[in-house]
Amino acid sequence: MNKRGAALIICYMVIAALILLASAFLTRSISERSVTGKYFDSTQAFWLAEAGLNKAIFELRTSYDGYPTSISGSLSSVQGEYSATITSDANDRIVTASGFIPSASAVKTKRVIVATMIKRTPTGFYDNAIYSAGGVSIGSDCEVNGDVISGGTVTGNVEEGYDITQNDTTLHNNGLPLLSFDQLQQKSIDQGWYNPITHATTYPIDSFWYEAPSESNPTGTPNVVFVNGDFTLVGGQQVVKGFIVVGGNTVYDAEIGGNASIDGCLYTRGNIWMHGGGGNIINVNGGIWAGGTTTMTGNEQIDFNQDYMDAIEGLGINADVQVISWRETQNTY
Repeated sequence: MNKRGAALIICYMVIAALILLASAFLTRSISERSVTGKYFDSTQAFWLAEAGLNKAIFELRTSYDGYPTSISGSLSSVQGEYSATITSDANDRIVTASGFIPSASAVKTKRVIVATMIKRTPTGFYDNAIYSAGGVSIGSDCEVNGDVISGGTVTGNVEEGYDITQNDTTLHNNGLPLLSFDQLQQKSIDQGWYNPITHATTYPIDSFWYEAPSESNPTGTPNVVFVNGDFTLVGGQQVVKGFIVVGGNTVYDAEIGGNASIDGCLYTRGNIWMHGGGGNIINVNGGIWAGGTTTMTGNEQIDFNQDYMDAIEGLGINADVQVISWRETQNTY
C-alpha cells in the first residue's frame, strides 16, 4: 500500500511538471505570436506612412505652391490606410505622414514620419569649379583654378586666390540640388543629342555652344547632352563639349581618364572620378557638380569658366523637390 501510494504521488508530480512545461511552452508560443503580429503590423504601417510621404512628394512636384494640405489613401497590397499633411515653413515644406493598421478610424498600429522638403537652387551654385556633396580629393599633380565647395573634407591644393569651403552644413543637409532631369532630357532631345527611344547619346565635338551668345541671346545656349547611364570618357585625347548631364532613373557615376577632356560642365548625382590626363591637357574647362564624392588622381586640371556657367544658369532649369531631413516620431513596435 505504501509503494502504491508513493507511485501515485510520483505520477502526480510528473503530471504537474508536464503541465507546467506545457503551460510555459504555450505562454511562450502565444507571446512570440503576439510579438510577430505586432512586428508585422508595425512594418505594414511604416510602408503605409512611406506611401503617404511619396504621395506628398508627388503633389509637391506637381505644384510646390498649390499643394493640397491633406492627403489620404490606401494600398492594394497592404491592409491599412495612410494620411499626410503638408505645411509650409518659409520656402520649406513640412510633411507629416502616418500609416494606420487596420484603418485611420480604428487604429491598432500607427507609424508616423516627418520630413522636410525643399525646392531650390542655392545662391552661388553656378560659381564653383567643383561643387561636391561628398568629399573632394585633389591629387598632388592636379590643378584646380576656381572655387571649391564640399559637404565633406577637401584634401589637396587649389590654386592661390580661390576659395575652399569644406564640411559645408548646407551641403550636408541638402546634398546636390536636383536639377530637373525631365527638363534637361527634353532640351537634349530637342537639340538632337539624346534619342528617347534608343536611349543613345550623341556627343558634340565642335563647340560648347548650341547657340553662341548674341545681342538677342546674351548668355547663349549650351549643348545639353543627356546620358542615360554611367558616363565614361577615357583615352585617345577625346574631347566632349557641352553641358553633360549624367541622369536616368537612378544615381549614376562619371569617369574621365587618359587624355580625355570636357570643354564644358559635368553634372551627376553620383560620384566623379578623374584619373590620368597627362601633358597640359585641360581635363575640364567649365566646372563639375557631384552628388557624391569627387576624386582626382593623376594629372588633371579644372578651369572654372564663367561664360559656360552663365549659359547653363540661363537655361532656367527648375530644381526638383528633395527631402533634406527625415525622422520617425512614432513606432509602436
